[in-house]
Amino acid sequence: MSPHFALPSRRTTTSAFVTTPHASARVSDVCPRIASTSLQGIIEQPSTEQFKNLIYATDNTAQLLRDELKSRLITAADDFKTMKAQEGAIARKAKEVDEKSVVSNQEKQRWFVLRLLSKIVHKISRSKKNASGKEKLKQSEGILTSDSFRQMKLEVGVAGERVIEIAEQLSLLNPTPIPTLGFKSYGGAPPTESKLAGTWKLRFTTAADASFPESEKRGIATTSQVVDAQEGTLTNVVDFERGTLKGFRVIVAGDPFSATDIGLSFRAVKILRESRFPRLFGQFTVRLPTRLIRWLASRNKSGEEKNKGPYLQLRYLDEDLRMHITDSGNWFIQTRLDN
Repeated sequence: MSPHFALPSRRTTTSAFVTTPHASARVSDVCPRIASTSLQGIIEQPSTEQFKNLIYATDNTAQLLRDELKSRLITAADDFKTMKAQEGAIARKAKEVDEKSVVSNQEKQRWFVLRLLSKIVHKISRSKKNASGKEKLKQSEGILTSDSFRQMKLEVGVAGERVIEIAEQLSLLNPTPIPTLGFKSYGGAPPTESKLAGTWKLRFTTAADASFPESEKRGIATTSQVVDAQEGTLTNVVDFERGTLKGFRVIVAGDPFSATDIGLSFRAVKILRESRFPRLFGQFTVRLPTRLIRWLASRNKSGEEKNKGPYLQLRYLDEDLRMHITDSGNWFIQTRLDN
């Protein structure tokens, strides 16, 4: 080939558009001027066909993705709550039927259908996810429960696993690199800069001792948490719709030891009661054995985890949503109430 048509300075560029050097040589042998003109045109105006399917991200793509996942997360959490409420209502109805002496065969058949429906809903809500291959949630050791301080994971079923799946995806887009910043002045920031501070409503949890299904005696339970970044406390608030027991408060002291982790010390439980003499018997406080709880929490741990005691790990935090898991592996998803 003549050096005039070799285009040495363009050799690397043109090789991406010409199949083989031999094919290029044959074209130039037949018509050198055409070959040179074609190659020069490709070099100056490369084809954009190969780029037409590429998606170019804009600056707000991550935020749009967060918003979409947050919307799906809240919807899935609400669906889970509705399903659990329906399951509870059917179970209560079936229990009421069992407590009555039903004589009519027709009525017996009706109540049998109710009990059967209750069992079906119960089974569906706890069935395994048939395609994901995820392990079924099981019991775990933990803290602060009515059953010798053992915290149990709920078997949340397919609906609950869907919530956790979305939560895992959203945690990858956490916009706050240091969620504990400002909590008890962690990171050198004042408590006024803490994004954790405020009142948060519980939207979803896998912890059995933090779940209070509706009942005839107490009605609907409302659960939230008040975070005081100045004092370094996280107070769990539970209020009941009716009954003598109006609610209770669990006071927990927090000590941040990393960008995401906060050590927990359970201090006391304040009981709120309906009483004729509210100043005397309306409320009382029970101090909690902090050392015993720490020992129970670390009993089945090993290595570095054994020395940590109870703690939570923040997985996501923004202006109106926070998610964390506890040392026992339970999920808590909360939305801000004091915007």
